[in-house]
Amino acid sequence: MNLEQLNENRVEQALTRLASTDNQHAELAGQVKYLEEAIKQAKSHSFLLSDGTVAEREAKALSSVKYADAVKMHIDAYVQFKTIDNERNHELRIIEIWRTLSSNRRQGNM
Repeated sequence: MNLEQLNENRVEQALTRLASTDNQHAELAGQVKYLEEAIKQAKSHSFLLSDGTVAEREAKALSSVKYADAVKMHIDAYVQFKTIDNERNHELRIIEIWRTLSSNRRQGNM
């Protein structure tokens, strides 16, 4: 997109996209936080069920299927969150650029 294509319609589109993704963004952020705790729980659960020294139990917990599944779910949710977060940040940048350009036009700098 070049600066000539940046107009009020594009800014309105950016605002609409932001508004339409508010809930999804918040839900994904919450899911990421929840899954961070799920990772800890999975590790703790596997640790408590294991036998051996603390180091052996730690290794077993970190290599457990339950822990690996929790980490995978967290990574998947985080990727989804960052994707929508990046898209939203792009829209915010468009709005900020438009605001700067509009201000410059009003001041006669363009």
